[in-house]
Amino acid sequence: MRNIFSPIKKLINTEFVNKINISDVNFCVFDTETTGLNYNHGDKIISVSGVKVQNYEIDKQDKLDEFCDPMIEITPENEQIHHISNRMVKGKPNIYELESKFRGFFKKSVLVAHNVKFDCNFLISNLAHTQFESRIREAVKLDTVFFSAGVYPEFKNYELSELCNQLNITHHDQLRHSSLGDSIITARLFIHLLKKSKVQNIKEILNISKFGQKVLLNKTISN
Repeated sequence: MRNIFSPIKKLINTEFVNKINISDVNFCVFDTETTGLNYNHGDKIISVSGVKVQNYEIDKQDKLDEFCDPMIEITPENEQIHHISNRMVKGKPNIYELESKFRGFFKKSVLVAHNVKFDCNFLISNLAHTQFESRIREAVKLDTVFFSAGVYPEFKNYELSELCNQLNITHHDQLRHSSLGDSIITARLFIHLLKKSKVQNIKEILNISKFGQKVLLNKTISN
């Protein structure tokens, strides 16, 4: 039987994208907002946004920005963080109804996020048994936390706003802890890191990010 996912794997395979110049790679920089921090305990996605980066620029015409009804209550404590209320998501499509739209936006892209594992785990959990879940599992993923630590190992804090303050990256024009605002800010940070590190392919970014993981681990141990 023909493997229907084989074309997808080819498009997002690490070795495949390593053969392409970094300026030609299509990056999807994205963020999610959720009802809480633990998908294993039933927390749900309430917002997914993303922007495309190619050739060191944000594509201002191509963006994703969707609320989705989590079918559970958003607590006042979490609303204070992301400013998304139950009223704002009531009547919106549930996440499965948005699956094909997400799949179309994320296709043929390297996925980038600030703490990418968190966002991807939520997407995998909330969209279980879909084509999009398979795509997220197989996709090449880049974490700007690790990438930042690899490029700037001397920094003490890799929180998104703190990084932007230290690197003079504009971020006050975006709403923090909104999925679209954080996607745009992360994209600006990512472009800065690409230019600073002068990488030529995905493998170089992954190597710098692995070094960044070790930097963060050492900082944790020393503290």
